[in-house]
Amino acid sequence: MADPYIDPFETKIYGKFAREQMAAVLMGKIPALDGMIAFAIDRQLAADQSMADVLDRQPRPAPRLDSEAVLGEARDVIVRFASYLDSLKGRPVDPRVFFRGETPSVLARRRLTKLTAGVGHIAEELEKHRDKIRGAEPWQAEIREVHEKLVALERQQRASRVERIELGPEVSTAREAWLAVYNANKSLVRGLLAHLGKPELLPHIFDDLAEVHRVSGVSDALPPGQSAAPAEPPAAPAGQPAIPAGA
Repeated sequence: MADPYIDPFETKIYGKFAREQMAAVLMGKIPALDGMIAFAIDRQLAADQSMADVLDRQPRPAPRLDSEAVLGEARDVIVRFASYLDSLKGRPVDPRVFFRGETPSVLARRRLTKLTAGVGHIAEELEKHRDKIRGAEPWQAEIREVHEKLVALERQQRASRVERIELGPEVSTAREAWLAVYNANKSLVRGLLAHLGKPELLPHIFDDLAEVHRVSGVSDALPPGQSAAPAEPPAAPAGQPAIPAGA
């Protein structure tokens, strides 16, 4: 079975990886079966291209914020604002008020949700203490602008996750067809590896089986609203009937 959480966009990543690994790991291991591997690679390529064609026909999303640029800007303004506070004579306001007791460098490395809340807190505190801080107005404008971008980025990421789940029936049908080819190739490769006596190589070819993924851009996270697949029943001891699921 394939990882049940492979979404339509991840098919591009897993399919390409499987094709490359089948060629690199399996070709020549059992020369008589090289034709089978070539067949599997060709079928995977056709499935990958078909899936890509369907995704390319989907409506284009609106222009998106550059997440790395927004996060970099937010982290930069936190560090620069902290340095500015330290430069003020007599420290008219304790910097810990703005950073909730954290060092600015630690706050700057927080994940998006906490970073957004942290910059919002700085903006609120700066509004309260602006009369005590020389040159507060330019900082207020810059920090507010960065906070708005972080809020928009959070909204964008949530919308992106929903879009990846709520794709139309054409995409869903194409994904099922892709999975059928991917799983069929997995069965072929499993048989070849059994002949080699090296079943442990399977996750090195089909990355969805790996404990630690070798490719980037994929996730085992369960999509919102989707329940985990039920666990398979344990194998019965020799000579005893199998335990039925749900028993």
